Amino acid sequence: MSLDYSRKQSVVFFSDIVGYTRLMGKDEDRAFALMRQNLQIHQEVLSNYRGRIIKELGDGILAVFETVPDALSASLEIQRQQSLIPDISIRIGLHIGDIIFDKGDVFGDAVNLTSRIQGIGVPNCLLISEQVKDLIPDNSQFHTSRLGPFRLKNVDHPVELFAVTNPPLAVPKRTEIIKNIQYQEKSPWKFWAVLGVTAFVLMYLIYSVFWNEAIWEKEKSVAILPFVNSSENPDQEFFSEGLTEDVISQVSKIGSIKVISEDAVQEFKNSNAPLDSIAKVLDVSTILKGSVQWMGDKIQINVQLIDPEENKNLWAETYNREATEIFKVQEDIATEIARVLNSSLSSEELSQLSKTQTSSFEAYELHLKGRELYSNYDKESVLEAIEYFKAALKEDPNYALAYASLADCYAQLNYFGEGDQWQDSSLEMSAKALAIDPYLAEGFKSQGNVYYYRGQNEYAKISFEKALVLNPNLSSAIGNLATVYFVSGNLTEALKLQKKSVSLNPTNFIPYQICGWIYRELDQFEEANEWFDRSFSLQKDPVTLEQKAFMEIENGNLSQALYFIDSLFIEKDDTTAIEYSTAGTIAFFAGDWNKAEEFLIKSIEKTPDFEQDEYFTAPILLTYIYKNENKTQEAKKLWNQANSVRISAMEQFGDDFNLYLDLAQLEAIEGNRMQAINYLFIAEAKGLRDDFYIINNPIFKNYLKEPKIISILEKIQQERIQANQELQSSDLERNR
Repeated sequence: MSLDYSRKQSVVFFSDIVGYTRLMGKDEDRAFALMRQNLQIHQEVLSNYRGRIIKELGDGILAVFETVPDALSASLEIQRQQSLIPDISIRIGLHIGDIIFDKGDVFGDAVNLTSRIQGIGVPNCLLISEQVKDLIPDNSQFHTSRLGPFRLKNVDHPVELFAVTNPPLAVPKRTEIIKNIQYQEKSPWKFWAVLGVTAFVLMYLIYSVFWNEAIWEKEKSVAILPFVNSSENPDQEFFSEGLTEDVISQVSKIGSIKVISEDAVQEFKNSNAPLDSIAKVLDVSTILKGSVQWMGDKIQINVQLIDPEENKNLWAETYNREATEIFKVQEDIATEIARVLNSSLSSEELSQLSKTQTSSFEAYELHLKGRELYSNYDKESVLEAIEYFKAALKEDPNYALAYASLADCYAQLNYFGEGDQWQDSSLEMSAKALAIDPYLAEGFKSQGNVYYYRGQNEYAKISFEKALVLNPNLSSAIGNLATVYFVSGNLTEALKLQKKSVSLNPTNFIPYQICGWIYRELDQFEEANEWFDRSFSLQKDPVTLEQKAFMEIENGNLSQALYFIDSLFIEKDDTTAIEYSTAGTIAFFAGDWNKAEEFLIKSIEKTPDFEQDEYFTAPILLTYIYKNENKTQEAKKLWNQANSVRISAMEQFGDDFNLYLDLAQLEAIEGNRMQAINYLFIAEAKGLRDDFYIINNPIFKNYLKEPKIISILEKIQQERIQANQELQSSDLERNR
């Protein structure tokens, strides 16, 4: 099994805001704003020069580059942009050497040395080591000044340093560097550090003795139940629902707390079930109950955080506020939950929680009404929601979240068949949202959705990952990112994220279904069956039965697989196209082509626009059956249609392995062996990890002894072995 880490020579980049601690003491809000601006500049510039941020160290940033010119260009551009911002200056250090990459972090002497080099610089300077200087090309735009050798703390040899002198960089004097080294090596700080720690411990003990407030030691998790509308006016229901969603969104930004999604808690709206039962279903340690009531122009919000296992209140509060203070109330609720659950908030989390969505309560109210309509997920409601979001933006043109909601609506119009141009509109709206608020998780989520619809999986992955950095509990982004990993062939990451999605939304059948699907692909049939059963208990979805039937086919139990077809039609007044298609697919792979033909024809009859659906596979399977029945004309018509729509779709969804798998089947039906094999090679490279569709597919029956097909199956098997090893390793790590 391969090692978890790798070693590679890289250019290490360290930057640090000069005097940040002092600025924090004078003006926290300004300090946080500068830190966010600093991070944004780094993210944009480093991405332009192929740099990779490894971690944010409060007011400092650690990154790596492949080449010295890229690192120097990025560093100079960062300093140029920073020089235009008042009240902020940074220093940057560069060094090159072998470093260890391990689980998203980096280690090694080169990292430590770069940190030392940066730490002794002056404001607005760029210090580099001799190793970096030696790799600057002769015809380079960069100019340097030699500062000489220096003895740095915990470095056992003198380090030759140079300063880059390109404007607007500051060039330190050697005496300034020596002075900074001497300052760092002074020891009195140790006395004050020890004294400070001692005082903190003493204060904590006094606090514990006199106030005796218990420290939360259970799992940090909460379900925020739908707020009750205590107003006599039922038309205010939208406000209580919107407040619920916003509080969930706020608390979700705290990475150390598991927050159940809005979809899951909605099932317990107005429920009389005991809280301990609800907590058990949602798998949480605490529950927040709340109510909201309008009192003239003011609102009263009551909240109560409860430990359902102990049946006791952990915290309660009543807020009597002006309506315009709603965002401050949401922030207070989130920070109080964090306090009670003993969760320390990072500076970024504090910044996210304190962020005001809009200064206009009228815009906020219009946005809530729009979201209520959007949640119906039908075309008419979405069109009406669009008008509310546009009205909100008239009230406040800088309302970033309203732009993100518009982006979601436009993407839904594309889903409803209104045309691909709505994808462009959606991307435009999410871009506007992020231009106003570059830290808006919902903006990145909306952007990622469209990229996924377009088959641009890498772009979608980046967008969803950015959303989750900003909101670690954003369940929609988690599920969508898991899907991107799944279709890209990264089964271990997909499974990890789907399990997290299950934990945040335990009443949704889809994450359970996909977990079962992944375990089936990994040949862990017993585990797969458990996940499928849990999914089917939540919703009797035909895809779950199809997957269970596939396992029976893989085990040679064809009659048992056919048994699942009957389950699709139990207590059904009207059978849907997907149910007929599923029945036909099961029968096809189980070898009962008479049943398969009957059901596949019915599925096509139930799908009027099937000629334009590049993911509707019934025509492909029916083409093969017709071909074997010598129904040449019918087969040719279906073949041309299925092939044409997929060839066209490849231009738009080029990253989707399903299209290449389908084209491989179509070419195999025509007897075009090389074309079929080539498409299978592409499908595997794009992420095909399910060899069921090759080994158990009648269409490929005469291809399985082909050396090239054997090599494809061997590659899939190797991927399966590696994925199982990774899962086993992660399970062992968790159990230590």
